[in-house]
Amino acid sequence: MQIKKNVLVSLFTFIILPFVACSSDVEDVSIINDLEERTISLELKETPDAPFGYYPLTGMEIKEEMEVDYRAFGVMIENSMAARPQSGLYQADVVYEILSEGTITRFLAIFHSQKPERIGPLRSARSYYVHLNKGMDSIYVNAGGSPGGLSLAESSYVDNINALIYDGRFFSRSTDRVAPHNMYTTYDDLVAAAESIGYEMDRLPPKLHFVNKLAEVEGELVKELEVNYGSPSNNVQYKYDEGSKRYLRYIGGQPSNDLETGEPVAPKNIFIVEASHRVIPKGEDHIDAGSQRREIDIDSGGNAYLIQEGILQEVEWVNENGILLPYKNGELLPFLPGQTWVNIVPSGSGGLQSNVNLLLEE
Repeated sequence: MQIKKNVLVSLFTFIILPFVACSSDVEDVSIINDLEERTISLELKETPDAPFGYYPLTGMEIKEEMEVDYRAFGVMIENSMAARPQSGLYQADVVYEILSEGTITRFLAIFHSQKPERIGPLRSARSYYVHLNKGMDSIYVNAGGSPGGLSLAESSYVDNINALIYDGRFFSRSTDRVAPHNMYTTYDDLVAAAESIGYEMDRLPPKLHFVNKLAEVEGELVKELEVNYGSPSNNVQYKYDEGSKRYLRYIGGQPSNDLETGEPVAPKNIFIVEASHRVIPKGEDHIDAGSQRREIDIDSGGNAYLIQEGILQEVEWVNENGILLPYKNGELLPFLPGQTWVNIVPSGSGGLQSNVNLLLEE
């Protein structure tokens, strides 16, 4: 897929929020061979009155007087077919989706602004997820892990809750699914586990950079896109919803709706980055030949797409203190208030252009 590098984006007005740095198939997802140069004009609404401030990882307004200077939790959530649909993903502030084994991705879901009554199913650690969790200063929650990932998680590098140790206490097994696809928890149980261990809880997560919602957009809309992870059952699709101005997430053509509530996973910001992937050979990291675990370079930066309210921007990603952020022409770009979903794809074999298929509105 060839997309010219000089898509011009003209932001006429930026308003920085004061308290925040601040089961239907998806059809006709096609590759666009060219995107003509165009100028997209954005006009931002006035900053709404928010007497109680904003959540640091979503930029959403806090609706009532309450303390928000508490730790976030970074929870490893499984994404094999046996684990779908998941619970609680739609309530995460930020989600990192990365290949874990073979063509199967796994999620690091960061929870802070919302407190799900059910989260899961939980799964094991990998080292790159631990590093990304560190950037959010989250308490890292996993169910075991690869030797390297588990060793890092259980070191002093991060505060860690290994669910296998507390199975039956702060974590439970569903009878509707078989192990290892059936471990769940709740936000309140995570707090209880962290307090039981003695972790410091009164630390605010880092503040991401937000601007207010877009009031007027002129230019091409990205109506649908597909992120290719190498398998039709594991490829991810997003469909733009005009009403909510969010992207409804699908996987393998099926909607990513919450198991309990039916609520859709619908991020406001889609940030797709390409990074170097290396399959770890048999014997290294004590793995067998079929597991296809990986090392992934989440430090070096590279090409990325930032997609918000139908607008595609070609950007670069930079790792700043463990957080992957979008930059363009040397300037940090803002997120829009709401959930941010970060898809990481391999940079080899064409990177973004071969792993992301776009359907643009004509």
